[in-house]
Formats: sequence, C-alpha cells, structure tokens
Amino acid sequence: MARTYHWTATVSDGTHHDGEAAGTVRASSEAEARRLVADWVRNDSARKKRTWTATHIELA
Repeated sequence: MARTYHWTATVSDGTHHDGEAAGTVRASSEAEARRLVADWVRNDSARKKRTWTATHIELA
C-alpha cells in the first residue's frame, strides 16, 4: 500500500554543499521513496544544467 513520505535532502555537486531540497513522494516502501527522491534530485539538476546528487535523505 502506498504511503506519502515528506522528505528533505542535502544536495551536493560532489565538491560543494549546494543546499537542501524538500517535498513529498508517494511510495510503497522507504527504500522506494529514497530511490524516487534521488531520481528527482538528479532530474531537477539536469533540468537546471547542474550535476547535483542527494547526499543525505531524511524521510518523515
């Protein structure tokens, strides 16, 4: 059964701490939620022509 997770993620380009991102995601497990958040950060960074990754993800 899908659950809504609220998340915050530390975002980095590998060299610098670039800030944080936050949002909600609907997933059936915590592992799936983390994967969806990491994918969202990568896609958002590509859209902005950056190379960000989520280095730390907190779910609530």
